Amino acid sequence: MEWLAAPIGFIKYLLTAFVMYGLFIVVERVHPAEPRQPLRHLWFNLRWYVLYSLIILLIRAAGIGSIVTLTQGWLNAPYIAIPAPRSLWEYIGVGLLYLGITDFFYYWFHRCQHTKPFLWEQHKFHHSEVSLNVTSTQRVHWLEDPLILLFLSVPMGILFQFEGLEIGILAFIQVLWLQFIHMNLRLELGWFSPLITGPQHHRIHHSFQEKHLDKNFAAFFPFWDILFGTYYRPRKGEFPATGLATGENYNNLWVALMLPLREWSGPRYFKTWMKKIAFHKSLH
Repeated sequence: MEWLAAPIGFIKYLLTAFVMYGLFIVVERVHPAEPRQPLRHLWFNLRWYVLYSLIILLIRAAGIGSIVTLTQGWLNAPYIAIPAPRSLWEYIGVGLLYLGITDFFYYWFHRCQHTKPFLWEQHKFHHSEVSLNVTSTQRVHWLEDPLILLFLSVPMGILFQFEGLEIGILAFIQVLWLQFIHMNLRLELGWFSPLITGPQHHRIHHSFQEKHLDKNFAAFFPFWDILFGTYYRPRKGEFPATGLATGENYNNLWVALMLPLREWSGPRYFKTWMKKIAFHKSLH
């Protein structure tokens, strides 16, 4: 019966995710930023999540995660050992340090996804969401997981070793927080906006208005946006519409599955490349 273990585990994983989504969806209904979102958009995201999760399961089963261990062995890494926390406050401090470092690497990966045309073709599926809500969290292309491994896991694995830290718990907190900031929730953090991200902060990032483009890349701490000049502080009552300026939504499983591969192989990629270069030149 061992052959049943993997399918049963996968089903439990999906059910857990759907329960979490369900709880957040209920909260969204209390005070939505965008009332009356079409249910067909939510239904597409849930179907995509099942397909996406299956592909990621197969990718990880192929052993892609061993790249971190192999790289560490090759470079005799990690180079910086963070001592194990000995008290609750130390654990909180080291946990925040871990999240801050993770967010630093994520910030630059995310920024590259917007400024490098090759990566944008992979990332724009996520930004094609016109009904931003909690189910948009994993509305990402299946190449996102391998890219995060290369941009985050490998460099962090080379540089840092966190002794005695429950990485699994922190990873769960990260998942919850990413779901929180994608919520269709009219929540303003006010004075806390420059300190911590929230649904309004991230909705600005998903806006197609020119003043919001390529802003608010950080997932947890706006500090990195402030430090590197990409921060946009949300104004009171500012909850813009989301999606691509060009209007595509790619709400088709096959189209979403093949989207970057199709774009990379066609002439449209080069046109997009030139447009992005021209846009960024205009900003300077």
